[in-house]
Amino acid sequence: MRSTKLKKFFSNSLLHIVLAMILCVYCAQSLPVNVIRFFLTISVCLKEILIFILPFLLFSFIAVALSAIPREGLFFVLGLLIVVFISNFMNIMISGTVGFLVLSGSHAGQITDNGINILPFFSLQLPKIISTTYALVIGIFTGLINSLWPNKYISKTIKAIHDAVLAFMKHIFVLLLPFFISGFLLKLVLEGKIAGFAAKNAAVCAKILCFLVLYLFLWLVVAASFKRSRAIEILKNIFPAMVTAFSSMSSAAALPMSLNAAEKNTGDKILADTVMPLTLNFHMVGDTIIVPTLALLVLLTFNHPLPDINNFALFGIFFILNKFAGGGVPSGTIMVTIPVLKKYLGFDDSMVAFIVALYGVVDPIATFGNVTANNLFVIIFQKIRKVVRRAFFQKKETQKL
Repeated sequence: MRSTKLKKFFSNSLLHIVLAMILCVYCAQSLPVNVIRFFLTISVCLKEILIFILPFLLFSFIAVALSAIPREGLFFVLGLLIVVFISNFMNIMISGTVGFLVLSGSHAGQITDNGINILPFFSLQLPKIISTTYALVIGIFTGLINSLWPNKYISKTIKAIHDAVLAFMKHIFVLLLPFFISGFLLKLVLEGKIAGFAAKNAAVCAKILCFLVLYLFLWLVVAASFKRSRAIEILKNIFPAMVTAFSSMSSAAALPMSLNAAEKNTGDKILADTVMPLTLNFHMVGDTIIVPTLALLVLLTFNHPLPDINNFALFGIFFILNKFAGGGVPSGTIMVTIPVLKKYLGFDDSMVAFIVALYGVVDPIATFGNVTANNLFVIIFQKIRKVVRRAFFQKKETQKL
């Protein structure tokens, strides 16, 4: 039992990322430049492979998810996904507004540059078969069409692509994630771009996390209909799922506890069993609060201006759409967001590595936020559904009279 726990502890991807970051910070100055260039070359190559894989990931994950929707339940699920999309977008715009206010009113610790420029020995030049945007759109249409008119050959094809991409991400890329981060971080440290980041931005990071907790509290208040006793009851029911999410960094691991809590909180097992699994990997309040604000912080840290409202809104829309394909992929949220960060916020490779590393550290908190909010979302969705049904049927009865 003890050896199993130790093995699980040392196989934790968060531990690997944190150790890689510590080693990079403390060893960069003593390593030969060619060694750093070697690790940087690995990072750049892994980045190119990831960018090559992402369109297949986006296409297959979305197509498989939509294909699995039964024809008779398609409109219910699409309605639910629309509500989830609106919720995610609202979360991003709120977090962006708070981020703008917090960062504009504070002096985010900007990194310094000592004039050194470390380059990789070479980089891969993989062909760009299709853009991530087109892959996303094709995946949506393929999934919807296959849901309405199922075709076993299409189902087998997209399932084969899905399984191959997932196997690569889970069994290869996740193991190489510390190397992906290390090369870029070593470059940043040697170029003097990391000095003092934690000390200078600790207060800003604390404000971001405090806002997430406050935001979740507001969700709880709404779910409990502003009743203190009801809020305590809801928290008591979802507490096991919250603890599991934080400790495992996995919404899937917390799903059994979430299903049990949702059934208790709504009194509707069918609704709980339908909504919770569907929102598991799509409705992520923790991610939609933390990632946009971290992105803004990284922009200022690397001496870039904050984006205008149009670019930030486009970032939000494509962040949400890409997020529909991030479920089940290790560090999926930040990985599928890389092209969006590059296109709409102007991230370069160093900034991408930096936010990937930051996300690895806050992943437990983000997952905690995701699971907590989804448990509250089921209750709120039930309230919305009752209001819509009441309004619809009352209108129908009135028309009959």
